[in-house]
Amino acid sequence: MTLSDDLSVRAAAQERRLNVPWLSLDATERQASPVWVPVALAAAVALGFATWSLVAGDFGWRDAVGVVALLIAAAIAEAYPVPIEGVAVGATSVATIFLVAVAVVYGWAAASVAAFFSMAVVEVARRRPFSRIVFNCGIYALAAAAAGAVAGAFDDDSLLQLVLASIAAAGAFYVVDITLLSAVLARLSRGRFASSLRGYVYATLTPFSILASLAVILVVLWEQSPFVAIVLVVPVLATALYQRWLHGALDRLREFDRLKDEFIAIVSHELRTPLTSVYGAALTLRTHELDAPRRRQLLDIVATESARLGRLLDDILWVSRLDAGRDETVITRVEPFELVTDVIAAARTHAGPGTSLELDYDASSLAVAADSDKLRQVLVNLVENAIKYAGGRIEVRVEPHDATTRFSVTDDGPGVPPEQGDRIFEKFYRLDASTTHAVGGTGLGLYICRELVEAMHGRIWVTSTRGEGSTFSFELPVDQSR
Repeated sequence: MTLSDDLSVRAAAQERRLNVPWLSLDATERQASPVWVPVALAAAVALGFATWSLVAGDFGWRDAVGVVALLIAAAIAEAYPVPIEGVAVGATSVATIFLVAVAVVYGWAAASVAAFFSMAVVEVARRRPFSRIVFNCGIYALAAAAAGAVAGAFDDDSLLQLVLASIAAAGAFYVVDITLLSAVLARLSRGRFASSLRGYVYATLTPFSILASLAVILVVLWEQSPFVAIVLVVPVLATALYQRWLHGALDRLREFDRLKDEFIAIVSHELRTPLTSVYGAALTLRTHELDAPRRRQLLDIVATESARLGRLLDDILWVSRLDAGRDETVITRVEPFELVTDVIAAARTHAGPGTSLELDYDASSLAVAADSDKLRQVLVNLVENAIKYAGGRIEVRVEPHDATTRFSVTDDGPGVPPEQGDRIFEKFYRLDASTTHAVGGTGLGLYICRELVEAMHGRIWVTSTRGEGSTFSFELPVDQSR
């Protein structure tokens, strides 16, 4: 276990930093300094003694090769933790297996150095904050040293002693690791150390038992022959890959369930509003004698809301076809001017008095290789989104750009937050109600646009300035058939 996700969440919440490059400490790191600074100092002392012991001792090249091999395995394991389904701590590093093996087979000094470097390589590569690097490296160095010291108390002349030494070493590594981790997290959360330790022991006891068992197997095989121990790599690797695949599959299923629930909620809400309007207008027409203007007004409501229902159902059908892979894309030569003109003319009929639609068409724009129906659907979705969420002045622009023709829809609405520029093209993703002025939507329109544009070998994106409007653009390849 390392100081990872829990500390990341707390560190992200407090971004105040001193103006000192790289070594700068934020408020969270300064708060935890009574724990991580002593750990770093103790680890530095332990590493100093360990290095001196290795240099002054009879540490041969064969031993060095074995330690380096296990160090590399530990670093890889630390870089790619294994998610364990149902375990509260989530992803678990199996580096402990290899570090405990170093501690039992080669002693505390080699284990401390190997643990330090296996963690340091990964943490530096991930560009962790300075305190995170020294704390995590310090934990591993001290835990490995403790594991080696405990294992050294056993006589390794018999298989039983070797197994007991491995179990004790794994336990010592775990105790030091989880104790120091609980201490710093208790400090950060301003909670009680005993409560934090109890919670983390409960959450990590299952993976520890698995790792301890594997460490015992590795040590026994390694004592027989390091080459024989390689046999363990295959089942460990297979188990790790299977666990990662299983966890990913379950995550996808959970995401699917979440999207399904969200879809039902969104569609139910979006259907209820126009249905209520249609029902109310129809009921009024049936039960009351109305004058001609009032009847036309109610009939306009029925027509408008029925069209809204039709568009909603069209979106659902499009998504269904796209996700099922049943939708075929027929690429032909499409002249954009007439198509864009038709889309704008149709949009003007329901745009409302406060909205103006303008076309800026570059005469040098070339025909595109596209599916005419899909191109029309993309333009309709973008224009209707601009009318729905922005209103005001809307400009549709068509212009050549390199070997493509670029289509753009610009509005002067509230804009899209920069951090959400990519996410708005995801299925069911909707902007915050404060951004859209509480205008409803299914979150399907832009997803459909992205899928249709990509099916026509194009790309789509948005550029926006908060409070000044947005420009949704997509490019399609120029037709080369003539």
